[in-house]
This record gives sequence, structure tokens and C-alpha cells, in this order.
Amino acid sequence: MPARAYSDQVSLAKPQGKRALDRILDERYVADLTEIPLSDLRERRVRADHEEAWLSYIRRMLHGRMDILEANRAMRREGGESGGGLDIDALVASLTTKMGPGTQAPGPDVVDSPGGGRRAVERLIARAGLEEYTTMSDEELDARIEELQETEREVSAVRQRVHEVQGMLTAELARRYREGEATAEDALKGTR
Repeated sequence: MPARAYSDQVSLAKPQGKRALDRILDERYVADLTEIPLSDLRERRVRADHEEAWLSYIRRMLHGRMDILEANRAMRREGGESGGGLDIDALVASLTTKMGPGTQAPGPDVVDSPGGGRRAVERLIARAGLEEYTTMSDEELDARIEELQETEREVSAVRQRVHEVQGMLTAELARRYREGEATAEDALKGTR
């Protein structure tokens, strides 16, 4: 199993042209914020929020898989039993600590995101190796964990860039309200 095979195929950071994520990260997305209508500004913010939620979902799924594989690796190193299927307690513990109580689960609109969407998420999750980790050698398990960590770092870096875009959009919205260019009535009407 080549450690980088899957990471080379899927790259969130590398623009692919047609994804919503690519449009949001394009410098033109925030270049004309003071000139665009309020409704367009709000729409851009909604799109950026949607992509951030999608990236957060991917990160949570990656963290859960890494936690399970790392727990299995630790159990092996301590001489514990690693075979016999998925450790449900480890899965529950991982998901509850990474997602936390009160964290909203992503809706279908996040999972079906046009920014890479359901297929990309399914490929990332499937590649985690949860169905086969008990049969992996220690070296294969280490390589799989490293691959997931690399993917998580990439997702985090892209998510940080989306946060920057969200910040610019929010700042422009706040400026318009603060300076009287937009009012609460505008928000209710969806105009201007």
C-alpha cells in the first residue's frame, strides 16, 4: 500500500475550477465587496459558511478515523488484542470528544455540497481503512495514520483560508450596517 496514493488523487487546496470552494478561494470573490449589492454580499457569505461547514464535517470524520487507528496502534504496542473488529467504545469516545456535546450534525446540504460533496467525503472516509485495520501490518497502519494526518492538515489549511474569506465578508456587512448603508429593514426585505 503506497502511503501517498490517495492523498495525491484528492487535493482540496489545488484549484479544480468548477467547485464552489474554488470560487470562494479565488481572490476575485472578495475583490469588489464595497461595490456589490447587499443581497450578493449576503449570498457570498452563505456560500462561504456552507463550505466552512463542509470542511468542518470532513475534519471531524478524519479525526474520528485517526483516533480509532491511533487507539488500535497504541493497543498493539501495549501488547493488547487488536483483532476482532471495530472497537465501538473507541468510536463513541472519539466522536463525542471531537464533535462535543451540543455540536450540530451537518445537514444533508453540507454532505451534498457542490464543493466536492458527498463523493469526496465518501472517498476520504472509505480510505481511512477502518474495515481493514485489524489485518494491517504495523507499517501499513502507521502509513495510513500518516496519510490521514496529512489530509487533515490540508483540510485545516483550506478551512483557514475560508475563515479569512468569511471574515472579509462579515467585516463588509458590519461596515454597511454601522455606516447606515444597510438597515434592519434591508435584511428583512433582502434588497439593496
